[in-house]
Amino acid sequence: MAKTSVDIDMEKLDKVRGILGTESIRETISAAFREVIRMAAVQDLVALGESGAFEFLLEPGAEERMWG
Repeated sequence: MAKTSVDIDMEKLDKVRGILGTESIRETISAAFREVIRMAAVQDLVALGESGAFEFLLEPGAEERMWG
């Protein structure tokens, strides 16, 4: 893990801390990074759904084929 020094807007940090329920600056930044990564994964999943990647699940017998 890299150690760095940055200027942080403390008002924004406090807002993010409240949203994420974190206490320390390090914990808040780590949680914020995890949340951004999670949001990107959700967007990717939505895009897959919108592209029709899961349409096969609507076909009759799809559950049987998947789970046997």
